[in-house]
Amino acid sequence: MFRAFSHRRGEGFGVHIWLATLFLCLGCAGCLTPGTIARHAFEAPNHQFDNVNIFQQFACVATNFSVTRVAVGPPAAVLEAMVIEPGDYGAISISKFTNRLPQHKGDTHTNLFTLDFHFSQLPLEPKLATNHILGTVFLLHGYGLTKEFMLPWGMVLAQAGYRAVLVDLRGHGHSTGNRIYFGGIERTDLGQCLDALEQRRVCAGPVGVLGISYGAVMALQWAAADPRVQCVTAISPYWDPGTGMEEYLKTFEPELSTNTDHQAAGLVARQLAAKWPDLTTVSAVRGLKQPVLLVRGGRDELCSGEDLSRLLAAAPNGSRFKEVPLANHLVTGICISQLEGTVTNWFGTHLAPLK
Repeated sequence: MFRAFSHRRGEGFGVHIWLATLFLCLGCAGCLTPGTIARHAFEAPNHQFDNVNIFQQFACVATNFSVTRVAVGPPAAVLEAMVIEPGDYGAISISKFTNRLPQHKGDTHTNLFTLDFHFSQLPLEPKLATNHILGTVFLLHGYGLTKEFMLPWGMVLAQAGYRAVLVDLRGHGHSTGNRIYFGGIERTDLGQCLDALEQRRVCAGPVGVLGISYGAVMALQWAAADPRVQCVTAISPYWDPGTGMEEYLKTFEPELSTNTDHQAAGLVARQLAAKWPDLTTVSAVRGLKQPVLLVRGGRDELCSGEDLSRLLAAAPNGSRFKEVPLANHLVTGICISQLEGTVTNWFGTHLAPLK
C-alpha cells in the first residue's frame, strides 16, 4: 500500500514548500536581493539542491517501466522520459478532502487533503493490451518536480488505453541543462523529444499532453507550436512567468516584502520578454488550433478564476473549464478522484484512435 501527500491548506506540502526555500538559500548570508532571487529562478532546479526523493514510493514502482533519453537543443541537453504502455496495472488512486479541527490557537486550516496511491498486487503483473493503443499522452510535471510525480496520472491514462510518456523537463530530475527558460526553449525540446520517439517507434498515432502548473504552461507552449499535439489538459497554469513567480513568492514566502516579490518577478519577466515576447500563457492559448481542457482549484493562489476565464475566452471552440472545490495550487494537480473521469473523457473525445 502506498500512501502519500497529506496536506493542510496553507501549510507545507512535501517538495513544493521545500522548493520555496530555493529562493531563500542565500538569505542567511544577507544576499537575498531581487537580483539574487531572479538569478536562481533561471538556474536548473536539479543543480540547486539535492534531489531528495520525497516520492520514494513512486520511484520504487517506476523501476518497472522503460526509460529512454533524448538529446535536445540548442542549448544542448538530454531529456529522460519514462514510457508506460497501456494495460491494467491494478493501480488505484483515491484523493479526498476531509474536515479538520483546529490544532492550536490561530490555526485556521479547516481541510485535509490526502492521496492514497497503491497497487492491488506487487510485484506488478500488468495485463497489457498493446494491440489496442488509443494514442500517446505526454505528462509534464511542475517546477522543481520530476516525472515520478506524474506516475498516478500515468497509471490512470495507461489503464484507460493510452501510452503515457512521463518527461523530466530540462533542468529537472534526471534531465540535463544548466538553466530553464519558462517555455522559450522547452517547447522546442518537447517537439524534438516527440521527433525522436517517433523515429524509435516508441510513439505513434495521435498525441496529447497533460501538464501541471509549470508543466501546464509548457504543454500549452508546445501545443501552440506543434500541430501534432491534438489536445491539451492544462491544470493550474499561471498567467505568465513574472506573475506566477510573484504570486508564488507572496503565497509561500510571506517573509519577503511585497516590493522584493515585485522587483524579482519583474526582472524575470523582462529578461524573458527581451528574447521571447510571446511567453504569456494567453499568447500560447491564442496560438492553439486544438481544444484545451483548463483546470484550476477553487482556492488556487497562482491560477485565479478570472485568469482561467480569460484563457477559456481565448481558446479554440470546444475548449472546457473545470474547477476543483477546496483545492489550492499545491494539490489541484493530484486531485485524481475529482479529475480522472473528466480527463479520460477529454482525451477519449479529442484523440482520434489509431487505425
